[in-house]
Amino acid sequence: MNTLSRLSATAAASLLSLIGMAQAQSSVTIYGAIGLDVLSASKVYNPTLGTTKSVAKIEDNAIVNSRIGIKGVEDLGGGLKAVFDLESSIAPDTGAARAAFWNRGAYVGLAGDFGSIKLGHQWNVADDYMGNYFVFGYYSPFLMTGFFALSDYYDNAIKYNSPNWGGFEGGLYYSAGEKAGMKSAGQKVQGAATYTVGMFSIGLTAFQEKDPFGVYKGNTMYAGGLSYDFGVLKARLGLASSEVNYLLAGGASTDVGAFKAKLFDIGLDVPITAAAAVSVDYVKKDVDNSPDGTGFTRVRASYALSKRTSLNANLIFSRNMGNADFAFVTEGNGFAGLPGQKQTLVTAGITHSF
Repeated sequence: MNTLSRLSATAAASLLSLIGMAQAQSSVTIYGAIGLDVLSASKVYNPTLGTTKSVAKIEDNAIVNSRIGIKGVEDLGGGLKAVFDLESSIAPDTGAARAAFWNRGAYVGLAGDFGSIKLGHQWNVADDYMGNYFVFGYYSPFLMTGFFALSDYYDNAIKYNSPNWGGFEGGLYYSAGEKAGMKSAGQKVQGAATYTVGMFSIGLTAFQEKDPFGVYKGNTMYAGGLSYDFGVLKARLGLASSEVNYLLAGGASTDVGAFKAKLFDIGLDVPITAAAAVSVDYVKKDVDNSPDGTGFTRVRASYALSKRTSLNANLIFSRNMGNADFAFVTEGNGFAGLPGQKQTLVTAGITHSF
């Protein structure tokens, strides 16, 4: 082999090596989940007709919301990585996208030994940690007015998550209102932290949001939780309080009559076998200085057919007291049902992740 051939071979080998290194240091992954439930609900309120009736339908899974996403990571050296994620929810019963296409996440950031910091549309930090204490999934306390911030996502956000320091983890979250001439209007600030030692865990979160139109006093929420894993079962307790001064409706902030509310969640998670599990939660919301309140019991069973595919079922009983009008299933009216309404839901479905 002559000198030129040797140089060409060396250059080719070096190029292939660099390509291999680049591929090893960067990755882009398409991922997602799809799930559907058969649902039967009693006393579903129709605000147009002013009547209630039973409904049976097929809809998105209550636990693993259907989604598709693209995420990536690039190794920048020295333990520093660039990360991004774009995630969209879908309605598999109709094939339609839900709301904005990347509604479940659209962010870019850096991660390393310091933790991670990300910018964009993303879930809050309570969503990262409070699921260890409160029941999550669709039939959950964060659907109740005043407690949305237990799990929600916002635009224009900066989010920091710490690494695990001897059992401690935490996060900070800021969402800018971006209102010209109104510096704090619409901004949201949240902090959350958990500490785990052995089988015991404790967590706290605090949240404040400002009226985006600068008319009303802002809303606040505080929550905490405890859990202990006994092996044969895991016991959970979540407590939260909120002060609500406005809600958004029809593109404007609306005075709802300032109120304070408290909420608690008592739950048990019971592994039956390596594949089967049952969880039970009782959740109660009470409005201060009022007979208004809503309570519901949820029982969930799941069975893993594989690491990616599971069968699941839910049984939910809810009841309103006083003038509370919450309902999990309604027709065309959000979660607003009727005072005194009782509702029973039964679901059974299948989920698959990829």
